[in-house]
Amino acid sequence: MNDTPAPAGYRDSGSTRRVRLPALLRRIEPPRTADGRPDYRLPAMALASCTGIAALFLGFYLALYSRLWHDHQHLAAAAVAGAALPALLAYVLSRHLLARTGLYLWQSLLASAVLLFVMGSTPTWARTIFPPAYDRYEAELGGPGQCLHNTPYNLDRAQTTFAEHRPDRMIVRPIRHGLPSLALDNAVDGGLQHLAPADAASRRILTTYGC
Repeated sequence: MNDTPAPAGYRDSGSTRRVRLPALLRRIEPPRTADGRPDYRLPAMALASCTGIAALFLGFYLALYSRLWHDHQHLAAAAVAGAALPALLAYVLSRHLLARTGLYLWQSLLASAVLLFVMGSTPTWARTIFPPAYDRYEAELGGPGQCLHNTPYNLDRAQTTFAEHRPDRMIVRPIRHGLPSLALDNAVDGGLQHLAPADAASRRILTTYGC
């Protein structure tokens, strides 16, 4: 009687037949080094390149929406060039990980899906982190739940312009006659400083509405 266990990947159903795994679960044989060891440098380089491109997209959009690209181009270029760091990290980590687990098709598809999601979501993330001046006004003062939402200074009930001599100063003029204008400083796209009253009259308006 033969008690030798059946090899992995086989099953007995009257006759011994090979069980074929789905393509996604099959191990992909990589190239070999001169001494016969698996060489995962090529797939690691491919992942690192794709990671670098995704990081480049993210860095560029963040520099663009934060106005770093407009105001400090050299600093913005340095920030975008920082995409090389995630690419290098991806290369080192993926090479060591593949050496331990092996290379499978599902890994490549999963990494591609994640990187495509990051690249597709980058503009939305950048706009959320560094919103335009009007979105900042809505988030800080005029949007739902904010102090100026149900007032004549809601953007739907006012005319909004920017001062000629101060492009960072937003002027909100209520459509209803007889009400003073609200002037706010730091009203730039992607600004990091909160909107602030530009004069005493604007400060009184904000105080009146509990801002």
